[in-house]
Amino acid sequence: MPKRRRRSRVPVPAWERERGGIGSQLLGRSAQFYATAGVVALVLAALLLVGFGVGKKWMDDRNRPDSTAVQVDETKYTVRYYTERLRKFIQEIGGASKQIGQNPQLALGAVSDELIEEAIVLRFAEEKGQTATDDEVKAQIATLLSITPDAADFDKRFQEELQRTNISEGQYRDMAKAAALKTKLQAQFTAEIPAVAESIHYRQIAVADRTTADAIKKQIEGGADFAQIAADKSTATGAKDNGGDAGWAPRGALDQDLENTLFALQPGQLTTFASQSNFYVYQVLEKQADRPVEDSQKPAISSHAYQKWLDSKKATVKITDDMSLTGGDQKKIEYAVSRVQQAT
Repeated sequence: MPKRRRRSRVPVPAWERERGGIGSQLLGRSAQFYATAGVVALVLAALLLVGFGVGKKWMDDRNRPDSTAVQVDETKYTVRYYTERLRKFIQEIGGASKQIGQNPQLALGAVSDELIEEAIVLRFAEEKGQTATDDEVKAQIATLLSITPDAADFDKRFQEELQRTNISEGQYRDMAKAAALKTKLQAQFTAEIPAVAESIHYRQIAVADRTTADAIKKQIEGGADFAQIAADKSTATGAKDNGGDAGWAPRGALDQDLENTLFALQPGQLTTFASQSNFYVYQVLEKQADRPVEDSQKPAISSHAYQKWLDSKKATVKITDDMSLTGGDQKKIEYAVSRVQQAT
């Protein structure tokens, strides 16, 4: 009896084969499973993002005191130091009893200007031939402490001041050095004032708005008496009682814009001029090419010369002010202001 041939098995296509355990389990899951898994994944991702945000905020808060508040080229002043200088500034002008003490943000501009000025003076004073010795710095510190440099308790008083202000000795010495150099620079600018200078004799009427100033100018051009209008309408109390007469001004004694305007006039000519707070009607009465400079005029000339020098140096450096109320870093501002408010 012939043997029966074994029927060969026909291969099963790959797509019809039974899947492995894991694959079959995954493919066998319901749509609800995948929806739940997706939600869980999203929740985990959200938690990670929240955790990252919280961690970053914690790090930012932790590092903020040592971050930069004001920078002048490579010179940096930290938020911590800025806060102490803000506190010191407010204490010196009357503390919490003054409006600015209750609103420290009002002093931010002044403190930033102080630090920028100090950085400029420390860097560029030597170009004007000015340096400060250790003894001169000590003398300036003594002035700040209202004692003499040879006072027996100088060291004790100085350390007490460092503790009171929370300023390091190095920072305090730099502050004092800048003050000493500024004094020497101003003395130099005073010494450079010439004995005679081109000068003008002028008078003024101060009013609140341009419309009034223009109207007064037309009145005077039409024959009205300048002195009488000054007495009746000017808000400039000093010159008002003298017919608006402001006296003589040599070149360098006035703000640059005003100087340019008035020195361009001929005697008898009128002009209007806008300042930050008022509008003026000016009239030049006399001009003199070589009038002697009076001693009373020298402080204004020296001050303007120093400011002009300072502004010229500012223009050569990169200045970053993160404490500016317009465009500054709000978190840094809040840090400084809140701590000064707590202290006052």
